Parts: sequence; C-alpha cells; structure tokens
Amino acid sequence: MSVILAPGRHRPWLTQITLLSIIMGGLLALSLKTQDRIRRDLVGHASTAAMAEAYTKASNENQQLRKQVAQLRAQNQKYVAGIADEGNRSTKAIAEELQKVNVLAGLTPVTGSGVIVTLRDSKKQTTKPVGITDAAWQEATAEYLIHDANIRDVINELKNAGAEAISINEQRVVGSTAIRCVGNNVHVNAVPTAGSPVIIKAIGNPDLIQSGLLMRGGIKDHFVDPEMITVDKAETLTLPAFSGATPLRFAKPAGDVKGEQAQRQSEEASKAMTGGAP
Repeated sequence: MSVILAPGRHRPWLTQITLLSIIMGGLLALSLKTQDRIRRDLVGHASTAAMAEAYTKASNENQQLRKQVAQLRAQNQKYVAGIADEGNRSTKAIAEELQKVNVLAGLTPVTGSGVIVTLRDSKKQTTKPVGITDAAWQEATAEYLIHDANIRDVINELKNAGAEAISINEQRVVGSTAIRCVGNNVHVNAVPTAGSPVIIKAIGNPDLIQSGLLMRGGIKDHFVDPEMITVDKAETLTLPAFSGATPLRFAKPAGDVKGEQAQRQSEEASKAMTGGAP
C-alpha cells in the first residue's frame, strides 16, 4: 500500500506540507518574475534615477520574499519533524531522509562546532604617492584588499577540509551560491557583503579545518599580509537556511539508463585520473 495513502490520521500533515510547497513555489516564481521584469523593462532605456528607484523597490520586494520563503521553509521543517516524531515506520523513515536532504541542500538551519574565518583588508596599505594615477594605485594595492577570488579560495579550502555547512556574512552557501564582485563590493547570493571584514562560518571538525587553513603553504600564505585572515575555533555555531530561490528550469532527473551511463562515465573518468586507484 502506498505510504502516502496509508493511515488516514497522517493525511493532514501531508496536506499541509503540500500546501506550503505550493505557496513557496509561487513566492519563488514571483521573485524570478520581478527580476525578469527589471531586466526587460528598465535596463537600457530608463533614466538613472528611475533605475535607482526601481532597483530599491525591487530589492525591498526581494527581501520580503526571502523572509516569507524562510518562514515557510521553517514551518515546513516543523511539519516534517512532526511526521518523524508521530508517524509510522514508513513515514518516519521518509521524513528523516527528507530532513537529511534539506540539511545537505542548505534548506534548513544547522548547528554544531566549527570555525569562524575572518577576512579583512590589510592595514599595511601606505598613503597614495603624489603623481601616481588612480588606476595604477588601485592595481598596486589590489592584493591588500579582500576580493571575491579570496572568498572563493577560502570556501574551496573549507570544503576540502570537510566543512559540512558554510555561511558568508550570514548567507548560507549552497550549490547555486554565486560569489562575485559587483562594482566595488562582493555579493553572495546576490546580497552585498558590506565590505571588510567578511565573516565566514563553517561547521565541521574545528581542529582539522583550522590546521588545514593555517598550515604552511596553505591558503594563509596566499595573502600578502597574514593578518588579512584569522581562523578561530567555535564550540557552537548556528547557520541560517538558504533563503533564495531554488527553481529548476532545465535540470530534471535522468532516466535509469541515461543515469547509469553517466555514472559509469564518471567512475571511468575518476579511475583514469587516479591511475585506477579506488
């Protein structure tokens, strides 16, 4: 018998989760529609003042939508937890697996021990000499500032050291997270980092992560000033859930045949790169 149709007393939980999923989908679609409208109607033929006003309005709308998505996801997690606590063996197993998937996907807040990485602009920059152009001075002092590449390098090292969950200035890092410069500011999940310092939190083995980041020849040696990065252990960290949109427009589950073929190709490529080592 289908798990969903089995005991009737659990149908209200499933109905509530379904309704919440529909509402979240609508909010995410509205957020995407707002962004598309800005690109289509404003960019290229509107005045600077109008674009600034529209951008501010859209940003406020996006912020409100993010809050609503976060609230709905939190409510959804409560329903899933309720099923895990009160359901039968089948529904408990499904709910527990769903909770794990949400944690891995960054869609639920998580807590645990880890590290706090602080990236800050160097204080060793000197005063701009007389006679040097602004462009030349910016190029000469670029390595004394924190850039998007620095943040991405740290994130890669954290993942390599076994970090299980990461946030940047309270923005949860997920598979779709973009870290890029927009003007003179770094944006994470399309949210500005507000300049230096940049606070990165990572949940995982604190000793392993800290030693991985601070070892000789590691990421710390990439900075011209060692004080531009600090790594502190934290007994307890709590990271927020990702509150951005997560729609899938093009990717869809592969069929059994194509999926198995892609998996074999991946395994063969891995063996070729490692010389056949498991």
